[in-house]
Amino acid sequence: MKPVRTIAAGAGFAGDRIDPAVALAASGVVDTVVLECLAERTIVPGLRAQRANPEAGHDPRLKRRLSPLLPVASKNKCRIISNLGAANAAAAGRAIGRLAKDLDCKGLKVAAVIGDDMMGRQDKIAWDVSFNGELLGARAYLGMAGINEAIDGGADVIVTGRVADSALFAADLVPHLQPGDDALAGAVAVGHLLECAGHLTGGNYEGPGGGGLSAEEFANLAYPLARVNADGSAEIGILDNAPGLLNVLNCTLQLLYEVHDPSRYITPDAILDFTGVRFTQTGPNRVHMTGARITGRPTHLKVSGFVEYDGCIADVELGFAGKGALDRARTSVDTLKRRLSNWSPESMRIDVVGIDSILGGASLSAPADLPEARVHISARCDDLEAAQIIEDEVIALTVSGPAGGGSIRSERRPRVEVVSGLIPRELVPTRIEWSLS
Repeated sequence: MKPVRTIAAGAGFAGDRIDPAVALAASGVVDTVVLECLAERTIVPGLRAQRANPEAGHDPRLKRRLSPLLPVASKNKCRIISNLGAANAAAAGRAIGRLAKDLDCKGLKVAAVIGDDMMGRQDKIAWDVSFNGELLGARAYLGMAGINEAIDGGADVIVTGRVADSALFAADLVPHLQPGDDALAGAVAVGHLLECAGHLTGGNYEGPGGGGLSAEEFANLAYPLARVNADGSAEIGILDNAPGLLNVLNCTLQLLYEVHDPSRYITPDAILDFTGVRFTQTGPNRVHMTGARITGRPTHLKVSGFVEYDGCIADVELGFAGKGALDRARTSVDTLKRRLSNWSPESMRIDVVGIDSILGGASLSAPADLPEARVHISARCDDLEAAQIIEDEVIALTVSGPAGGGSIRSERRPRVEVVSGLIPRELVPTRIEWSLS
């Protein structure tokens, strides 16, 4: 079956590399490059920036990321779709239009998809939990509809705010698919596979028995593309002769990424059943996918709310080196626990980096000694005075604690929590704002 569309992932998170997207757009074999650049943690800075400046709030890397990409994509008639809009897609669209003019990319139509901002509709959201902090913002996960409208209008560049990652890819495929749920299911599954970019092509991957890519290959890692057929089946691959590792196992791992129930993966556009998905290795770094199915369509859309509480998070580290470093670090942990015994255990975490800071009590036994170790404490503090107490207790260990403590790192972060809710989809209309270079 001849592919009807080739789509590629040029980024998988806000700070991702820029050169893979340029290589894909320059290849001449890719119809659309998608830049997935948004997560909950990257929306909050955007919300704050937009409060200070109505033309801010989009990804601050927008100019740096698109400056090398727009001329190449324009030359090769390769569409760009991205959620670089973050908290302010409208301003992002205008910024891209100006940038395209500066780069002499004449005639590019830029579409900004608006509609994810739910502030003003908080009373319509069924939140999972109650909260009493300040709601900085609330963003609904949009589906394909707004992007489809932009495509119908002839957009060369489409920028969004909070849109489901899979929708960024699937929307570009839909106009080329045969009618029916099976083809749509395949398109959404393709989007889910591609959304994390290098994660699918050998990044963050180690097969059974160890091994993986070399440092040189990681440094030049190719990002994935999908040659999609009209029935929604697809061949996942990378550019020819590019470094990467794409096989059935890492496709399976990515398929299950963020999926709690493979028989019921809920996206704004469809509820998917992945249990029938089959991957077949068809060549080096080429995997064929079939078998995604749709079991329904959600009546509500997910909303993420960003709630800020008074106080902050204090995060402090103290280092030890030389003979007995681990024993001295552990003695420091015990000392801190005694000194801060009036703090509730739920509000504080003390550990040794490299020993039990990730797995806790499930960590493997430590070696007899380590050349160096770092004590780490993180605590929720009601105010800055409480944060100062945490920092002071750690600094005190350099004078009144085990020998050799030093190399202190200390920071204070706002207390922001993400809460989830649902809103009826009919209360979330989208619209398009156009810019022309």
